[in-house]
Amino acid sequence: MRALFWNLRGFGHNGCRRQLIEYMREESIDVVAIQETMRTEFSLMELERLSRHLFAWHWLPPSEVTGHSGGILLGVKDATFEVGSMDRGAHFISMEVWEHDVNFKWEIIVVYGPADHSRSASFLAELHAKLSSTTLPVVVGGDFNLLRSAEEKNNSQVDLAEMRRFNDWVADLGLLKLDRVGTRFTWTNGQVSPTLSVLDRVFESPD
Repeated sequence: MRALFWNLRGFGHNGCRRQLIEYMREESIDVVAIQETMRTEFSLMELERLSRHLFAWHWLPPSEVTGHSGGILLGVKDATFEVGSMDRGAHFISMEVWEHDVNFKWEIIVVYGPADHSRSASFLAELHAKLSSTTLPVVVGGDFNLLRSAEEKNNSQVDLAEMRRFNDWVADLGLLKLDRVGTRFTWTNGQVSPTLSVLDRVFESPD
């Protein structure tokens, strides 16, 4: 089973959408989790064009809470999964899935955290309530828009209290991080002297 978590920064950008199609086809993606779609609706035709395989889809449009740049799209391959119940909140969407080959039922949660850090506490509280209520093993990932350590940013402008809150949240839920490969940082502001940060990550429950 292979999953793709990606902050696309706009599903309507043709270059990004072509790259998404290439990833899904060349890497045989079973789970696709896109943040910052900036879309309120998707047509079945445009979703079917993403893969040669049938997928079940669930999405969350941008809102006043997430801003225009929000929006989440989650898809799972029909041949790999049977989909159960779905859920959504202000900052997440989820699917309960049964994975055929290994006879295993779990829940996937995709998040998009607020760039406005005055909303970070409510974002974490919403996710804590969601994760605490689920009875299944969980994979939760996406763009949290939060740092866990000073090493996750290329300058010293970090909020220690905010990092402590995020790390306490991870510890309280007993989540385990899935290691990344590739570049050191996951976000840049694109300036000549850029700010670089690690804002995107994936966790799993121990079970």
